[in-house]
This record gives sequence, structure tokens and C-alpha cells, in this order.
Amino acid sequence: MNSAISVIIPIYKDWERLRLCLDALERQTLPADRFEILVANNEPEGHCPLERLPPNARILHEPSPGSYAARNTAVGQSQGRWLAFTDGDCIPDKDWLARGLELLERHPEERITGPVSIFREEGSDYYAYLFDAHTAFPQEQYARDGVCVTANLLVSRAVFDRVGPFEQTMSGGDWEWNMRAHKMGVPIRYDSGVVVAHPARRTLAEIFKKRRRVAGSIAQNRKRSLPIYVLGRIKPPRRLPFKRSNLGWRDWSALYLIAWAKGLVEAHEFSLVKLKLKRPNRA
Repeated sequence: MNSAISVIIPIYKDWERLRLCLDALERQTLPADRFEILVANNEPEGHCPLERLPPNARILHEPSPGSYAARNTAVGQSQGRWLAFTDGDCIPDKDWLARGLELLERHPEERITGPVSIFREEGSDYYAYLFDAHTAFPQEQYARDGVCVTANLLVSRAVFDRVGPFEQTMSGGDWEWNMRAHKMGVPIRYDSGVVVAHPARRTLAEIFKKRRRVAGSIAQNRKRSLPIYVLGRIKPPRRLPFKRSNLGWRDWSALYLIAWAKGLVEAHEFSLVKLKLKRPNRA
């Protein structure tokens, strides 16, 4: 397949959501013969329960732990001149690839990103949704700082090769890669028409689970000080990404307590990994 753009999707035991992602990719306004889909299965045993794939999709296996190892493997086996990164639980807008490819062809030396909109899945916890809706993936602000998340990132293969592969960490590899690109002078362009939807965490436990994974990954950085990191997170938060004026008193109080609890979870996990009492969580 001689595709213009390669869509890179890591997956780890979340096949139900991946099915929705693949359905959304089949609805793209960009013709299917213009792009390929590479699903990098990060399960150690390589199990795949999907009975059907889009004609332009294939499954790869990367048993090394971490979604960034999976992304690197998929990039290495991709054929497109352009690369489009998203996650297995995301639902790309129907014009995601068409708009992204248009921008890449006009600005081949830039990174392209856009909104990651949060939606609530049926049966999910209200406060988990509310917290993610107010805190998760502020892509426009990220782009102003020179970074973005790999839920929604498009880039030329030439630029990716120049920046180099993702650091094989359990979390934060997209941040590290984008900071590398930023320091190398690779511009980033935010466009409101390049949209990917992402589900809010279903429960507060899932929010805390993610924060444990992030904190454990950060703890592997030798430069991060244990006392400074922990003290910065056990204190009641001062600055929050949501305003009291935009929320009722009950909702604001709940989100404040969740933010504080999140910091305590991060401090606990960081300490355990930093002191080598456990390994970083894989998921």
C-alpha cells in the first residue's frame, strides 16, 4: 500500500474502544486509499479479539512495555510520507485526516494539532467526567507552550526522523518528544478543524490510576527531587484550571477535593518508585 499518511494507534487491552476508533477512521472524508492504519498491540501475548479490520488497517505486535515503544514500532513499519498519531480510545472527527493532510502539505516543517474534546460515556461517573472536562487536554494552551499530546498529533516523517523516536517511558513520552521538537525549532500549528474526541475517565479510580502511571514515569527521571516533588503535591492546591464562577458551589468543592486527592496519589506513587519499592505502572 502506497499511502500518503500513516495513522499510528497503540492499544493495550482496550479493544472495545478501539473498535469505535476504527469505525471513525472508516468514516473519514479522506479516501481510504490515501491512508493506512497501523494498530500497535502492546499486550505481551499479542492477543487480538477483533474479527474484522478496515481494509487499509493492520495489526502489529510490540511486547515491550509502554505505548511509546508501540508507537515507535508502528512508525518503523509505516509507509506514509506523513504520520498521524491518535489513541485507541479516541474518535477522530470525519475531517481529521483531510484537514490535517491539507495543513501538512502547506506547512511540511511544522507539527499539526487541534482540539481534543472530552465526552461522557454512558454510565460513567459525573464527577470523573466533570473533572476531565475542565482539566484534560487543553491543547490550544499546550500548543502555545510548544507541545501537544499524541491523542492528536500530525507530522511529516522527515520531521519525526529529525527529532528522533519517542522515549520509551510509561507516560509522558509525547511531552518529552514535543519538547525536543520545540527546542530544535520545529513549529507547532494549532487548528480548530483538526479534531479528535476523547472519553472522560469512567470513574475517579481511573483518574487516580492514570496519575499513578504519570507520577511513576516521572520518578524515573534522576533529576526530579523526591522532597520537592512530594511537597509540591501534598499541599492543598492554590491554582486550579477551573473557576468557581463557572461552577456551582457543590461541583467546585468536589473538583477541588479531587485535585487535592490527585496530588496526594501522585506524591505516594512517586515516592514508591523513586525509592525503588515498586516499578512504574504499565497502565
